[in-house]
Amino acid sequence: MRPPPSLTRRLIVDLSYMQLIAIVVAWLGTTALGGLGIVGANDYWLDEFYSYYYIRDLVLQSIVRDADGTLHIEPNETLRDEMRRTPTLRYAALESMRGPALRGSSEDISAALIGITSVETRGLDFFFISDAGRRTAASAWRWKAPTGPLFIASGGMTFNWKDVVYAFRNELVSQSLYLAVVFSVSAAVAWLAVRRSLAPLRRAAEAAERIDLESLGQGLCVDDAPSEIRPLVDAVNRTLKRLDASVARMRRYTANAAHQLRTPVAILRARLENPEERGFRVDLQRDTRRIQLIVEQMLVAARLTEGQASPDRDLDLSAVARGIVADYSPLIFKARRRIAFEAPTAPVALRSNRVAIECALANLIDNALRAEPEGGTVLVRVGADRTIRVIDHGEGIDEKHRELIFEPFWRRSDEAPGNGLGLAIVQELIEMLGGRIGVATTPGGGATFVMSFPTRLRDALDEDAHAQL
Repeated sequence: MRPPPSLTRRLIVDLSYMQLIAIVVAWLGTTALGGLGIVGANDYWLDEFYSYYYIRDLVLQSIVRDADGTLHIEPNETLRDEMRRTPTLRYAALESMRGPALRGSSEDISAALIGITSVETRGLDFFFISDAGRRTAASAWRWKAPTGPLFIASGGMTFNWKDVVYAFRNELVSQSLYLAVVFSVSAAVAWLAVRRSLAPLRRAAEAAERIDLESLGQGLCVDDAPSEIRPLVDAVNRTLKRLDASVARMRRYTANAAHQLRTPVAILRARLENPEERGFRVDLQRDTRRIQLIVEQMLVAARLTEGQASPDRDLDLSAVARGIVADYSPLIFKARRRIAFEAPTAPVALRSNRVAIECALANLIDNALRAEPEGGTVLVRVGADRTIRVIDHGEGIDEKHRELIFEPFWRRSDEAPGNGLGLAIVQELIEMLGGRIGVATTPGGGATFVMSFPTRLRDALDEDAHAQL
């Protein structure tokens, strides 16, 4: 498998390429501006100087050594073509600035160089005056030649753009060591800069390595994350929060199963050991119904959480509630209590998940049954506004506890039946269906739980997603 591409290497290579392009563009730009006389000293930066490298090479190629060891210039064919093309072209070669020019050099430029005897120099740009009084720009520089070091002078060339390219190529070759050092230092500086800039990303990766199921909610540190990677870190943190919430729900469901299944299974086992007991069949039905309810709650909640629940369907809310009330009637009568049901004559249309509504309502009825005094009546009322009210006449719920009752594992006291997970799961189911659940005081005493549903489950989920955006 090929290793993944390195962002650091890519950035360094891109920066190096950009620097090379910048050098070329800057050189060409200053060359063009200098040739137009926009930049540079007055009368100094002239386009004729860019022709020097080309004429220099032609002159060096035309150096010939005589039999006696002296050197002279014998123009080759290319140099003669340039002289025919540019009659003002002048050139000279000297072994020393203090000595005479080689035979074959142009007389006027040689005469101008003979006067420079008081200084030693590697080269210079200058002007010389022709016999006709014409002021001509020229250059003379010392170069290594096959015949030994020589000063090559030239001037009077006519500007041509190919000379700019030729000059740039020569500058590039002559400055190759300098450019190599510049690129090496730049690459090292770029590597340090990129590595320093990516340090927050590496720290975030190290923090991600330490995350497990116990620390999902902590997320990644984003305090020093650059703005370019902040959206990625924020997206990862939102994902971790969703995972943490899912893990917490799964743990609640596991705890709910462990606590709620343990008691009915133990009771069921005890009843099976004494099948001759009076009311055996009714008690057995109640126990199996409770176990079935717990299992269905866990399955439906898990499927809704993972988006795997069955599609929403057209329902009659009154018919759904009536079926649950009918299922619970034998158990309520056995507990010496009654249950009443009220609903509109017309169907209450709803598009939602039937099993989830049944599980939530069954849990509320079971909760009301424990709160209702012996001989009392639990009332289930379906409203035309797509609401279900489960009303009991027990002790009721204090105002200060109404927000706490939906918290997982909350119970009014240690003596209270259950494990404090039923109402938390009901709230989670209803909210996953896009509905709401609340509690109020029953007139005369007791608690009234109200579940309200939207017209369509899909509409509610879309509204929640839009609100989050």
